[in-house]
Amino acid sequence: MTKSVASNESGRILRQSVEDATSLLKEVAEDIRVQHAAGEDGLSLCRLRTKAVDRSVREIWDAILEELPESDRLEVGKRVTVVAHGGYARGEMTPGSDVDLMLLHDKNAMPEGPVRSPSTGSPETVGSSDAFAGVASQLLRDLFDAGLEVGQSVRTVAEATQLAAEDATIFSSLLELRVLAGDAARCHKLVARLRAMAQRSRRKMARMLVAARREEAKKYGETVYLLQPNVKRSVGGIRDIQLARWLSFLESDRLLPLGPLPLPDGESVISVDGRRVIKRTRGLSDADVDVLGQCLVFLRDLRVELHIQAGRGSDELTREEQVRIADKRGFYADAGMLGVEHFMQVYFGYTREVAQVTRGLIQQAEGGRRLRSWMTGLFGNRVDGCFVVGQMAVAIVPNALDAVTSDMERIVRLVELSMLYEVPIEPTNWTALRQAVARFSPPITEEARQRFISLFSVVAPLGPALRRLHELRLLEQLLPAFAHARGLLQFNNFHKYTVDEHCLLAVEKASELDTETGWLGDVWRHVGRRRRILLLALLIHDLGKGYEGDHSEVGAQIARDVALQFGLDDGESEVLEFLVLRHLLMAELAFRRNVDDDSLILTFAREVGSPEILRLLTVLTMADIAAVGPGVWNQWKAELLSDLYNRTLQFLDPDANDRGVDLKRMEISSLLADADDSDPLVRLVAGLPRGFLRSYEPKRVVEELTELTNLPRGGQFIAVQWQTDTSTISVTVGLRDSSISGVFHRIAAGLASQRLEILSADIHTLDDEYLIDHFCVIDRDFVGPAPEGRLSEISKAVESCLENEVPSIRRRWNPLASEIQAAAVLPPRVQVDNDSSVDGTIIEVFAEDSDGLLLALSRTLYEHQFSVRSAKISTYLDQIVDAFHVVDFDGAKVEDSERLATIRRALKEVAGSGVDSHASP
Repeated sequence: MTKSVASNESGRILRQSVEDATSLLKEVAEDIRVQHAAGEDGLSLCRLRTKAVDRSVREIWDAILEELPESDRLEVGKRVTVVAHGGYARGEMTPGSDVDLMLLHDKNAMPEGPVRSPSTGSPETVGSSDAFAGVASQLLRDLFDAGLEVGQSVRTVAEATQLAAEDATIFSSLLELRVLAGDAARCHKLVARLRAMAQRSRRKMARMLVAARREEAKKYGETVYLLQPNVKRSVGGIRDIQLARWLSFLESDRLLPLGPLPLPDGESVISVDGRRVIKRTRGLSDADVDVLGQCLVFLRDLRVELHIQAGRGSDELTREEQVRIADKRGFYADAGMLGVEHFMQVYFGYTREVAQVTRGLIQQAEGGRRLRSWMTGLFGNRVDGCFVVGQMAVAIVPNALDAVTSDMERIVRLVELSMLYEVPIEPTNWTALRQAVARFSPPITEEARQRFISLFSVVAPLGPALRRLHELRLLEQLLPAFAHARGLLQFNNFHKYTVDEHCLLAVEKASELDTETGWLGDVWRHVGRRRRILLLALLIHDLGKGYEGDHSEVGAQIARDVALQFGLDDGESEVLEFLVLRHLLMAELAFRRNVDDDSLILTFAREVGSPEILRLLTVLTMADIAAVGPGVWNQWKAELLSDLYNRTLQFLDPDANDRGVDLKRMEISSLLADADDSDPLVRLVAGLPRGFLRSYEPKRVVEELTELTNLPRGGQFIAVQWQTDTSTISVTVGLRDSSISGVFHRIAAGLASQRLEILSADIHTLDDEYLIDHFCVIDRDFVGPAPEGRLSEISKAVESCLENEVPSIRRRWNPLASEIQAAAVLPPRVQVDNDSSVDGTIIEVFAEDSDGLLLALSRTLYEHQFSVRSAKISTYLDQIVDAFHVVDFDGAKVEDSERLATIRRALKEVAGSGVDSHASP
């Protein structure tokens, strides 16, 4: 056979190997889908895919070598080892997993001289590294063509060892290897070097692994209790189980075995521990090892499910997937809870266990454990005969360990000392305590209850102490209602965390006000003796969720039970119950009502009853909102809450005069000192409502009213400004004796045409002649201050809508749209309140957000001859809550019940009609 014919034949073999691998992988993917539908476990499916990938890699590698001349083929075969590593080496190949390969080679993998290029088949003179790079590139291309996502590296033993010493990800991936082709001795050599390196640098490698894991967790969620967790990378996920295995190797020279190894038949792993027996690792009990193994089975099966459904490597447990899997696995709704909420409670139960076991190993791995124990024992102060408090930790006296772990009051005391001195509990003591209470939970005594409730009065970080007790499952014994909230998902678009995590985070947000210097810090410091009631209210405020009925009313009953349990006096019990029952009241008023309406403020002030309760409710409102998720509490909300707080305080405390408003009036008067009393501007200022003065600075008031009074009849002005303090844009529109109808609707259309998100709107009619509208908006098209050109565009768009027909509004692309629509379960809701305000009607719309919805709502109000006096617009991911304060076109309150029923039906129809119908008015 000639060389040309041989080359063609080898090329045919290579092409055939890629085609065969493509067909095999497709067949196996379908087999996996069929077997999964029939109930096969994830481990077996991982083995099935691993065997198919092994066969594909080997056949393609052999075909590539066939293209080389015989001498080069033998040389490469002798000097290069194809190695699977990481999850692929263990056989944990979920349907969407990447293929982790390493070509482990000698320093001179191929000789200098004429060789045949594997990619072109033609003779070329190349260096050894170039020739080998060609082989490596060909393997990567062919595996990709076969349908595999490959992470491939090319290293010598020395290079792999050096990189592993510098990079935690590389080190962990090389702890387990499997030879697919070539000489296994090269792989054993690498393992020996890695083992020696790890033994020399245990603490360094452990710290590297922990640091890398923490960085990863920052990207995927630093708490177990995320509503859309990543099954692999969020806290408590598969990565933490892997971390436990890696840290156990550094601690005991043995990788942690978790159940049967998912290896293909006849294969073996070359691992750094050299065998499959583990000696006891400090910080891990036999029960811990069993727990990790059970959790791995659950999470691996779930990950396989996600990959099969997505047709790719997707590890995020989205809301849509939660609903689908819960239904598939037979989780059904019952009183107060959806099936998906039951399923996610089970999920969080597994990930919580993983996180707790791993946390103990991390504390040991971070180093200083022996030094901390030695320093605490030598220089610490004895407390209560059972504890030693040092500068680095609080520890249990060795001979008192059993006495402490069997006594609830002493356990709480240990947590209290850690809280008071702001030092951690000594890691080995904490591990011993965790393992002890897992075997036997100490009984609750009256002393334990009083010790626990005293924590809420201490001016020290309470959140970490509560989290410690929650981790031990003792918090739910001290507060039985907390057991139901553990891992309870809130299947809505408002919260990012589970109920228990939200409540703990709310306590922490309030405690952070100890160092706050602004107005909220002042309010918090005036809470004084009511601190413990406020923090207790925050801890239990949402525990009524997951039951039938209004969660606030259920929570109020829980508050009454808690008050009895801890022996609170009647005054404290009444305050605790009120705070839980009405914990949403202030947020609803501040963010969804027109606080310029004094009748609303008066009603609210009567319900609150005193400045003390107002302060408590204010802090509770801030902490509750801040604990919903990152970025939910912002400067704009802080200003709205501050405004409501100050307005209400005027009714509750006659001595607390509205000094700010009076000062603003004086400043405005000084700015108008040279104006004549007959000047329309002076007349307008004299009649300004106090709410107008509270909301805007004197200089801005004078500038806007000056421009307003200078308008000719039928004239208008538009001012668009960037607000640095709130990172929003203010849009002010002034009109004089305008015949334009539907002003709010037209302005909303102009803003919508520029893709602006409206946060609030206030409309004021002054002296029956002038109209001034203030809109606060966010521009999602720009990060930071909007350029002047952008502000000019907004002004022109509003002007056009005021003078011409309202344009069609272009729909925006929403990357969450498919997920949101699939997960949406709540129908639109419209509430009409004609009792709270003496001057107008309050209409609230709760609906799934869609482009053009606000515009459609405002148009509907206009078509039914309602004039919008003010509006508050709130958006939570994909849910909107729009509150409109309306009157009829004559400025009078609408009393006709049939007319109110008609507008309610019309708005509900618009809110539920979908995105497409709102795209163009």
